Amino acid sequence: MAENTKQVYVVDDDEIFHFILKKLFEQQDDQLKVTSFLCAEDALARLQQPDNQRLPSLIILDMNMQRMNGWDFIEAYRDIKSSLSEQIPIIMCSSSIDMRDMQKVKRTPELKAYITKPLDSVKMQQIKDYLS
Repeated sequence: MAENTKQVYVVDDDEIFHFILKKLFEQQDDQLKVTSFLCAEDALARLQQPDNQRLPSLIILDMNMQRMNGWDFIEAYRDIKSSLSEQIPIIMCSSSIDMRDMQKVKRTPELKAYITKPLDSVKMQQIKDYLS
């Protein structure tokens, strides 16, 4: 991976969302590598690998997943973030429009934004703003 290439982890149990997001990123930025995780446990394991010298510039996290949901991921991330060489901004991306979820996002310092699905060009620009 080139030195100026940025990496984004996408943590979502929907394979179609991964495909769409990768295509949207490819259209906007060829200096971006998207790494997909269909479960949150795999993303956490990758973050904890001692040979993982290149942390992602951003994590896009689904709220509602099987086994470990987005909120559980945040709790587990809190336990490991002090061992990481840098803090990683996380954007929660979900189809939920429940105000309680949005309020919880505001009370969760690890989350930089909450973006609702489906994605469009305006929402993609919001995501890209966190990569600048």
